[in-house]
Amino acid sequence: MKLTFQKKKPSATVPAKKSLAREWGDAIMFAVVFASIIRWATFEAYAIPTSSMEKSLLVGDYLFVSKLHYGSRTPGTPLQVPLTHQTIWGTDIPSYSDAIQLKTFRLPGFSEVKNNDAVVFNYPAEEARPTDLKTYYIKRCVGVAGDSIAIQNTQVYINGKALENSEERQFSY
Repeated sequence: MKLTFQKKKPSATVPAKKSLAREWGDAIMFAVVFASIIRWATFEAYAIPTSSMEKSLLVGDYLFVSKLHYGSRTPGTPLQVPLTHQTIWGTDIPSYSDAIQLKTFRLPGFSEVKNNDAVVFNYPAEEARPTDLKTYYIKRCVGVAGDSIAIQNTQVYINGKALENSEERQFSY
């Protein structure tokens, strides 16, 4: 009895080996997409833009914000360079195109805004950019919906009760 062996023909389903550049390109693309989703939906670092909270937070300090607590907002300007906000880093070139504008809404969060929380919001008076790309402001919440707020002689009153003055408060600039 004679046995004969044949060479196995290369299978058409075996993918060709990726080049080093392709491997790096795939890894970078995955990282950018994943980081963009994390930044949009869960956590983001914000730089303090103004000196109005300078005794507790300094201009240029970074604050990590959990968007899960109050609910993240869906983007209204989807055509944007990933991981940018208003301009491309180090230039005055806009990082977005407002050719497509979507309706935005806020996803449900785990909690509500409470008094004395630090909150991040878009500067409402800025009209040159779409709502989701306006300048971020970071302030401390003094009152929530339904509260009555009054300021008399540098003393803040919420619902008729004087707010406790912290050593960090500022009442003149």
